[in-house]
This record gives sequence, structure tokens and C-alpha cells, in this order.
Amino acid sequence: MGKILLTLFALALIFGQTNGVIQCGTDVLPKVKPCGGFVLGQDAKPTQDCCVGLQDLAKIAAASQSDRKDICICFKALMKAGQVNFKKAKQLPHLCNFTSFMPITPNPDCSK
Repeated sequence: MGKILLTLFALALIFGQTNGVIQCGTDVLPKVKPCGGFVLGQDAKPTQDCCVGLQDLAKIAAASQSDRKDICICFKALMKAGQVNFKKAKQLPHLCNFTSFMPITPNPDCSK
């Protein structure tokens, strides 16, 4: 799992950077890294750190359309880099008690 997360981090730094204030490697990845075990199908439930990180990102996304778009672009890059179990990923808003700010699909439309 460490190898997968390192790959995700590298890809986020290389490909996932956005032009706005939100940066994938420093703002998004640390908040979603604890979710790796769950969305990769290794853990039965998300960790508390995962849920807190996603709740924080949801609050940021709700406050600004630009930030929401930047976060979505980061998620899109991360999802392409890993073997995300989308059935489990779609459970995160319910399990972590937050409103999803983007479609949880392999190729989300970040323009909305």
C-alpha cells in the first residue's frame, strides 16, 4: 500500500497541480491519503482521519466554486493513478457524514 500511496503522491505533484490556491500535493493529498486503504478495497471502513479530511475538503469546496473545481481536478488525477473501488468510494459521503461536492466516478466532470 505504501508503494501505491507514493505513486499517488508523485502523480499528484507532477500532474495534479492546479493554477488556483488549492494544490494537490499539499492541500488535497494529505487529507485523502488516510482513505487509501478503504477506497483501494483493503479496509472494511474508512478511518477517522479519512472522514475528517473529506469533511474539511467538502467545507472548502462548498465555499468556493474555484476551489471545488481544483479539488475535483486533484481527485480526478488521483483516481486515474490508482485502482479505486468506486463502489466503496461512493459510500464515503454517507459513512463520513459529508455532502459530496463532485460526482464519484472514474472520470468526473470538474467543470460543474
